[in-house]
Amino acid sequence: MILADVLSAELLKLRRTLAFWMVPAAPLVVLLLTFLLFHQRAATFAKSGKPLWDSLQRNAFVLWAVLMLPLYIALQTALLAGLEHAEDRWRNLLALPVPRWALYAVKLAIPCAMVFASSLILNFGVLLEGALLARLKPILLFPAPLPWAQAWQNTLFCLGSSLLMIAVQQWVSLRFPAFAAPAGFGIGCTVAGFVLINSQQYGPWWPWCLPAQVLAAKPDAVAHALWYSGVGAVVAAVAGGIEFSRRDVHG
Repeated sequence: MILADVLSAELLKLRRTLAFWMVPAAPLVVLLLTFLLFHQRAATFAKSGKPLWDSLQRNAFVLWAVLMLPLYIALQTALLAGLEHAEDRWRNLLALPVPRWALYAVKLAIPCAMVFASSLILNFGVLLEGALLARLKPILLFPAPLPWAQAWQNTLFCLGSSLLMIAVQQWVSLRFPAFAAPAGFGIGCTVAGFVLINSQQYGPWWPWCLPAQVLAAKPDAVAHALWYSGVGAVVAAVAGGIEFSRRDVHG
């Protein structure tokens, strides 16, 4: 009941904020880029001999998981935390008869829900995109039926592989009041991820590389990314919640 009340209040607070509108805007940017790519190079993709649905979904997934998703998480967590850091709203929020762990849990659940919603828009938007491309470019023969199962799997992979990233980024955002601190942290970690993404030694352990690990199509790599992200997120969330509960938070 406590969590439901806090969640309801947080959702009302998000209305008409940039963070709310970023949920559909970020995946739509990726969909636009993949649409332009396939529309412009339709003949190349048609002659490649590769399954078109796989190519379209993989291109969208690469843009989202490797580039957009880490930056999206950094921006969203910083924006969400900024709602409380602004005008010292922590003082009023913490005066409510609500346990701090409940506040922290909800503030962690919201960016997770945002990543899920955005990934859902992206992966099911790809199916609509393929149907539209088939009409505009008849050379692109997307076979029936639509790969609904793959869209669901990609959505869950996006969320599962980013849980640790969200947990760490959210703690940083709630810990430091200046917007530049968590945003810069996220950008720096994303850049480091580009360097480590092909490293067999460090890539599988760097949280910002985990979404890319599920692209490997190797069951062991995918399982490692999902398990490591999930378990790591629990550890990071508990540690962050304990620190948040003990901290004198004033924004």
